Amino acid sequence: MPQRSARLVDVARAAGVSVPTASQVMNDTGRVADATRERVLAAARDLDYRPNALARSVAMGRSRTIGVLAENAAGAFCMPVLIGINRALSAHDLASVLYDAQHEPDLRRDHIRHMIDRQVDGIIVIGEGPDVAIDDLGVSFSGPVVHAFGPHHATNASSIHPDERAGGALAAQSLIALGRRRIAHVTAEEHLPSVRERSRGFAAALGEAGLEPAAVLHGSFSRGWGHLAAEILHARTPAVDAVFAGSDAIAIGLAAGFEAAGLRVPEDVAIVGYDHVAGYGDDIDPYLASIDPRLTDVGERAARHLIGSLDDEDADASPVVPRFVEGATTRGGDDRRHRLVETLLRTVTAPPVIGTSRTDSPPG
Repeated sequence: MPQRSARLVDVARAAGVSVPTASQVMNDTGRVADATRERVLAAARDLDYRPNALARSVAMGRSRTIGVLAENAAGAFCMPVLIGINRALSAHDLASVLYDAQHEPDLRRDHIRHMIDRQVDGIIVIGEGPDVAIDDLGVSFSGPVVHAFGPHHATNASSIHPDERAGGALAAQSLIALGRRRIAHVTAEEHLPSVRERSRGFAAALGEAGLEPAAVLHGSFSRGWGHLAAEILHARTPAVDAVFAGSDAIAIGLAAGFEAAGLRVPEDVAIVGYDHVAGYGDDIDPYLASIDPRLTDVGERAARHLIGSLDDEDADASPVVPRFVEGATTRGGDDRRHRLVETLLRTVTAPPVIGTSRTDSPPG
């Protein structure tokens, strides 16, 4: 015969308290003396007591479920954000339901309605960075809404995102620390928010060191553009000794283009990318040096901010500061570079993002 699960009355009896007092401790409500609280919690652990989640939700007036709406669940940047969200929600014993909008406004509205029907306590929207606009949710929702890795100025919602300007500055500082002084910047369209902010940080850091960009080339977030940009730099600005690439895809194209021109990476030209795509696969020895936007931390901070809003507590809503990840394109000493470049050129390092020029062909 299976053993009967412990009930709240069993916990109360073991702790020597009333059932209402045990209930207050387990639901974290009311005022209970610390010694009594510890006694109840110890009894619950000893008895392996597991509260009825549904009854607990009803008692607290919450579903203890968070809706997660991904603009593009199949996108390269969604998974690390989602991992961070789940880490924070799990730590607070909160469940989540995931919906994929697939960039479709009608589908997005339907998903929001489904979340409301499920009585979710709050909604986290996973975007694809500041360059991809997200329309209004289209359905009125009374709970808190937080955008993770989406537009920086979301309507009627908070936004948690990487500090793009700090990332650009970090790229410049990292290359300057290597002794590079003729540093170019190859990136995507000038009007894109991510490009604008990273470029400003990059230029500001160079200025603080008494330097100016050796060249600034705008194209698209693609390997093809990176390869073409390498040819342009080699022909027009041969003295360049380092490049800050606006994405890892551009950086891979640059590396292949420089190698094809007979230049050594990083001996002749060091390269720093952006996105640290290799980190999504836990690459412990990445080929590319890159700026990691720390998307997992973005997701975790977004979830914690939402939880704080639900509990009427202040939570950190500041941008997440990126970090520099060293790789063979700055460190050198990697005999695999030719094979790695050829391999990476055949793989998708930055899948297309709807609404931007993240394609795999050069501009023009």
